[in-house]
Amino acid sequence: MRRWIVLLLALAFLGACPAAISEEAFLTGEDLSKLQPAYEEFLSALADRLVERGLLLEDDREDWALYQIGDFLQNGGYGSIAILYTPGLLQVADESVSARRLVVETNAGDLTLQTLRSYSERYSPLPGLPLDAELTSPDGAAVACRFRWVAPIGSFFIWDGTQVINVGATFISDGRPLYWYAEPAEGITEALTLHLLHPNEDTTLATVTLTVHAGADSWSPEDLQ
Repeated sequence: MRRWIVLLLALAFLGACPAAISEEAFLTGEDLSKLQPAYEEFLSALADRLVERGLLLEDDREDWALYQIGDFLQNGGYGSIAILYTPGLLQVADESVSARRLVVETNAGDLTLQTLRSYSERYSPLPGLPLDAELTSPDGAAVACRFRWVAPIGSFFIWDGTQVINVGATFISDGRPLYWYAEPAEGITEALTLHLLHPNEDTTLATVTLTVHAGADSWSPEDLQ
């Protein structure tokens, strides 16, 4: 038996009636990044209660949280919280909704990349595969740097909530969310290169590669190294 409890988030985050919100009021990736820590703290507390009540399997806890975060980021903060009563349901959940976190250790610190398990232009409201990078020290403190992305095909995009701007195949970001898209050709694999730059100088601190694999109409991050 499957049941769902859906909690509307719009009022909690915006304190306004959804019917009164114009198209120009959509939250940007930068807005959502600022809200995300508080949202994740809430999800952690909620997961504690769900596991305690037998509504969520402990083994599904991390996947459930990533599913919720992905839904939140893709729907401009107007997502829903699904409490699953069916064990194993996440195994057949839509991968294009779930967030994915890839972590790699570099000479400059620990790089965390938040993206999606799969991105399809057909099904996602986002302008491309999200690439939200953060560099931290071993103790978890943020390390100042800039992120220079280089793509062999396609383009990077920035989005201010109302306008999607194509910034080309190479772009230096100060850490705000960035998106990448190219027309997928099923079976091909591409590598996006990320150079971690000194915050004030054009000096490369470390270089990593994100491998992405194309499906029929989607891109899936495979590895970060």
